[in-house]
Amino acid sequence: VTGTSGSCSGSDVANVTIGSALNVSVNSATICSGGSATLIASGATTYSWSTGATTSSITVSPTSATSYTVTGASGLCSGSDVANVSIGSALNVSVNSATICSGGTATLTASGATTYSWSTGDTGPSITVSPSSNSSYTVTGTSNGCSGTDIANVNVGSSLSVSVNSATICSGGSATLTASGATTYSWSTGDT
Repeated sequence: VTGTSGSCSGSDVANVTIGSALNVSVNSATICSGGSATLIASGATTYSWSTGATTSSITVSPTSATSYTVTGASGLCSGSDVANVSIGSALNVSVNSATICSGGTATLTASGATTYSWSTGDTGPSITVSPSSNSSYTVTGTSNGCSGTDIANVNVGSSLSVSVNSATICSGGSATLTASGATTYSWSTGDT
């Protein structure tokens, strides 16, 4: 700039520096229905969200897929990014039921999730149980914050009343022994 007053003049130079736009970034997330997500922005010193919040992080609980815009500023420079929060579906967790005889055991195996929690306190995908009466076992499976539940019913059947006839034969004779009360049989002779 040159200034003049009468016949005198003087000059000076103003330097204008162009700052680069800020690289503001924020995470996206997938949550289950009723869940919440924490969105954390970085790359600036102050932040302004489309929700009205002015902190670097916000926690949201949308009921449907929603986008959140954050604008960050440092000095006179600013930048923006968008966080997308998707709603995942509930998990389809399933487990088998079983019928056992009194004193027997049943193995219950759940599927459809990555981690499991049983009403017995166990945490693996499979448990072995030996109930003395009809019992139900609840398993909850979880994956990426989503969960699902199923119930296994273990019925305890009554002991079988297996009977077989006896016989008297003469030396060298034969007898036919007939068992009843079950569907399959195993004899001490090895016959089945």
